[in-house]
Amino acid sequence: MKILLVEDSQDFRHKMKELLEDLDYKILEASDGIEGLDLIKTHKDLNLIISDLHMPNLDGLSMCKKLKEENVETAPIMMVTTEANPQLRKDGMEAGVSIWMIKPVSDKKFLTMVEKILNRQ
Repeated sequence: MKILLVEDSQDFRHKMKELLEDLDYKILEASDGIEGLDLIKTHKDLNLIISDLHMPNLDGLSMCKKLKEENVETAPIMMVTTEANPQLRKDGMEAGVSIWMIKPVSDKKFLTMVEKILNRQ
């Protein structure tokens, strides 16, 4: 299975990548929403997209909105963010986000949610 990580924090992206690679997932990485959009459009075989909300150049919510506006078929999207604002969460769900997780998140909870999403497919 192939997962895209869209996260501007190199340390957090590296941590998530290691956790997922330990479970034999293939990982692609993007440091902002622009890179994320490009990878989503060129890799149609993604099984999951995990994105941060606040990033330079293009934030995670705007990335999701662009995908929806352009009618791009995507894998499920999991937003992992420090943002707990209910309106942003609602906007995210309307833009196609399946799961909204608040950082900090335990490794176990993170992996449980990943597995839950992937097992739905």
